Amino acid sequence: MAVFRNGSGTPVTPGPAYPAPYTMPGGALTYTHLSDPGGLTQFGIALETLHPGGQSSQMHWESHEDEFCYLLQGELTVVEDDEEIIIHPGDWVCWKAGEPVAHCLRNHTEAPATYLILGSRDERNICTYPGLDMLGTANGHTHLDGTPYPRQPKPEE
Repeated sequence: MAVFRNGSGTPVTPGPAYPAPYTMPGGALTYTHLSDPGGLTQFGIALETLHPGGQSSQMHWESHEDEFCYLLQGELTVVEDDEEIIIHPGDWVCWKAGEPVAHCLRNHTEAPATYLILGSRDERNICTYPGLDMLGTANGHTHLDGTPYPRQPKPEE
């Protein structure tokens, strides 16, 4: 068993990191990995804060990974394809692996929004970004033809 206390020194990381020309504005999102310090390998959990005006990621969907989001504080707009839904603390959203529903989160408010994000970890996963010449794989981002983008250093590197 591993117990981690709030303020235990787990780093807060800026994100997300996409290759050019798909980089996103810095400072919009910060996250803390909660499952990695405990050595968990089957799923990942992060505590994320999306700052006012920020977007969590490029619109995407996952081939082999389920995703789950539970809003703790603030208000967010869940964007799925052409639909937008506002969620409040205590609301949650699930995205099933393999269902091509592109999604992201946006903070349309003047206050930060904090949520738990959980996803399964599957080496076969391919993250599709509709309308972009980009795929996400276990080995990094590639063009649609499989040519790798130059590796982006992780913000903590």
